[in-house]
Amino acid sequence: MDDFYEPLINSTDTNSGIAHWVFETVLSAPVTVSITFALLPLLIFCITRLLSGHDSEIVGDGDDSFRRSVWLLPYWIPIIGHGFKFLSDPMQLMDKARDQSQYGIFSLNLGATTHNIVSDPFLVKGVLQQKESIVSFEPIARTVIKKFFGIPDSAKHKYAAAWLELNHYFGYLMKEPHLSDMLGRTIGHLEQYVPKMISFAESEIDQQPWERWAKASYISNSETEVNLMAMIRDVLGHASIPGVFGKALLDKYPDLLHDIYAMDIGMYYFLMALPAWTPWPGVNKAHRARRGVWRAMDDFQRALDAHVDGKPDFMWGDLDDVSAFILGRHEVFRKYNFGIKERGDITVIWALIVNSNLLVYWQLLHILATPGLVERIRSEVAPYVQIEKPYAIGSFSEAPKLKLSSEELAKGCPLLKSTYLEALRMSAQPWSVRDVATDFVIPGDKRTSSPSFQIRKGQYITIPHDLHMRDPKYFKDPLRFDPERFLVKKDDGTLTTDIGTMRPYGGGPSMCKGRIFAERECLSLVAAVLMFWDIEPADKTTGWTIPRQQKTSAVSLPVKDTRVRFRRRHFEWDL
Repeated sequence: MDDFYEPLINSTDTNSGIAHWVFETVLSAPVTVSITFALLPLLIFCITRLLSGHDSEIVGDGDDSFRRSVWLLPYWIPIIGHGFKFLSDPMQLMDKARDQSQYGIFSLNLGATTHNIVSDPFLVKGVLQQKESIVSFEPIARTVIKKFFGIPDSAKHKYAAAWLELNHYFGYLMKEPHLSDMLGRTIGHLEQYVPKMISFAESEIDQQPWERWAKASYISNSETEVNLMAMIRDVLGHASIPGVFGKALLDKYPDLLHDIYAMDIGMYYFLMALPAWTPWPGVNKAHRARRGVWRAMDDFQRALDAHVDGKPDFMWGDLDDVSAFILGRHEVFRKYNFGIKERGDITVIWALIVNSNLLVYWQLLHILATPGLVERIRSEVAPYVQIEKPYAIGSFSEAPKLKLSSEELAKGCPLLKSTYLEALRMSAQPWSVRDVATDFVIPGDKRTSSPSFQIRKGQYITIPHDLHMRDPKYFKDPLRFDPERFLVKKDDGTLTTDIGTMRPYGGGPSMCKGRIFAERECLSLVAAVLMFWDIEPADKTTGWTIPRQQKTSAVSLPVKDTRVRFRRRHFEWDL
């Protein structure tokens, strides 16, 4: 009889315990048994690979003969499926599958759940136009609100009751006069900050807050070296937060911006429900940052309560500059008895920052790195960016005055806007995820006889919009920055822009309500900086280099910041 089948002689003896017995048994077993035992996992993986994937097949008949199932990529590991590959490099996995997919749709198995990945723009439109009762965004949003933002479950029923009223105030981001009010305040801050963006001061005490974060290095009274990304995103944050939430919030919590940045980098840690004590780099920092954001927003809500009750908190100063959008949401919170820690303005301030601040960096960097483009942009925006001679007494003078027309920059500068859209295409990484609540069919394009696709209840639909935005079938040479990619000529011969099949803001009911606000603040800051400052790479021998991208929740981070030198441009009164 083989030793493998012999009973244990003495299971309590230390030399013949279970682990020791297994080890001895495997070593003493016949070669064929040992090999089989060792190769069993490999055999399981191979069988899983052979049986797991399935082709896209016709599942309809008659008039419905164009209805097909979704192609499932084969995988090696049972249950986990494509999970490890997806976590390690999701875009590499999906890029390869997209290029192999005949119809721009495929499915992945992620931990025993089926995710239908859609990149074809017509199919994407078909998904985003479905009713909430068919493809549901609510459970996805609830998960993000709870896990990422940390809003407690106790507020769930209150949000359900107040949803229509809260959603009404989000409309203020697109409707007049509220849009112009918030934009006007934000642009006003940019007009104030851009001329004084560089202090040319040696001491950190005398520098602007964004200069300190950008590790400003004094060169001379007319030249300073800084990290471009760190500075430009802070400048926009110092303009947009006061434009929406009022000036007091950042004055009282000057580190709020950087807490938002750190919290955003840790988004996937929160979604995986990793506790603060997890021994993984960045997890604890993300938790500390989120606590910092909550501390500021809770304090802000208490100050608003005191303000509307006519008992202002003098530590906060004047809150009369808080936008009607935030005041309206605050009124709804109080109406439905939301506790301080249940009020979700953390979601608003997060979206305000992550959707724009990094995009400005990428747009500005690509413009600077493209030969001849700076002068073309300056010529185009010059009518809408006024720089006036400063008031002077003797050898002392104020900074030159800056005046921006954000609406005209958006409507009358197609080349500037095309560079904005191209930077968005190359650096934005928005995903739309839906929970399939009932069986349904994604309609195909009848004009091209494209098939429709059967989707089953319990599955998910994931739309990584960047998967389409970097698809060579739709965008020639997609990894190259083309400043004219979105320019089109109108019938009268003038130029305009056309976003085409891109959906960087999502779609359907969840489409970003702040897209107009984000576009105009970005265009205004880029135009102002180019008109007011000369910028060159700190290392002239290397020249301009475009860093690799690191995925975040919205717009990608550069793996390494860009070191540059700023000099104020010479104007006619300087001659």
